[in-house]
Amino acid sequence: MTYQIDADGSVQLGNAVVPVPRTVSAEAQTFLATPPWAEPPVPDAERLPMWALRPFVDEQMKLGGEAALQQYPVEVQEIEIAGVRCHLVKPHDIPEENKGLTLMNLHGGGFVMGSGSLIEAIPVAHQAKVAVVAVDYRLAPEHPYPAAVDDAVAVYRSMLDHHRPDQIGIYGSSAGGFLTGQTIMRLEREGLPLPACCGIFTAGGDLSDLGDTAKIFTLMGFWGDLILPTDHEISEIRAYLGGADPKTPEVSPIHGDLSRFPPTLLMSGTRDAVLSATASFHRALRRAGAEADLFVFEAMPHAHWYMTHLPEAQEAIEVMSDYFLRHLRSKR
Repeated sequence: MTYQIDADGSVQLGNAVVPVPRTVSAEAQTFLATPPWAEPPVPDAERLPMWALRPFVDEQMKLGGEAALQQYPVEVQEIEIAGVRCHLVKPHDIPEENKGLTLMNLHGGGFVMGSGSLIEAIPVAHQAKVAVVAVDYRLAPEHPYPAAVDDAVAVYRSMLDHHRPDQIGIYGSSAGGFLTGQTIMRLEREGLPLPACCGIFTAGGDLSDLGDTAKIFTLMGFWGDLILPTDHEISEIRAYLGGADPKTPEVSPIHGDLSRFPPTLLMSGTRDAVLSATASFHRALRRAGAEADLFVFEAMPHAHWYMTHLPEAQEAIEVMSDYFLRHLRSKR
């Protein structure tokens, strides 16, 4: 879908006009009125599968991580856990009450990109003053489902050798958020103790249907193209599934028993293509009796906390960090 976007960021929708809202920060107003990404140096990039743009997108993620590191200084060390490449992201100073606490981050990137991305781990490690293990899980289409879940579970199982489950939280954005839900379902199936909490950010629990907003907004609000239908030949979700049934509970937790799901924070924005999926999963968790909180930001697109210069991103990082600490410290 192509929208007409004026120089001031106003969006023309037929006879209606959607202006940049004045209810967001000045920085966010500028952000919403500006094309968000550099153009890939590839002709006809919009006709290529996302994994064909992996080197370009991974470089953008790397630059974002470097910018985050300047704003949120931490220590970063490449490590291997259970045969899986990871990064240990640690604050320079860990307060006594946070020692022993840890988070596991599953990065975003549409299941096909983002290898080594630290743009989610760095800010939270700094803000929460807690060590974060960022898992560099295997990517589709070379390694379709359940490879990424296998990697996440292997890392978590190893973490249990050094931490109690109530000292661990798991979180991720976008594809990493969906993976977080899938990991919880696998842990439960294998009889492993569940973590103290999790964060499912700009993601849901149903890969078979992303809902209403995926047909209205792009990942960047009104900029760019809509998410491809799952049955499209170059859909990254289709590549990730690799033939797996998206309506099984381990792939789409919304179709399973959520009553034992750990306390979960969900987060999105009103211009996020995945808002519907996020909201639907929040309702499903609440219906099942699980503790779940939903935080939605005005006019923000998909994973706006990647743009760490925005006050709305900084607030999101604070909300995430406060939530994790509240649940990780509750058993101390």
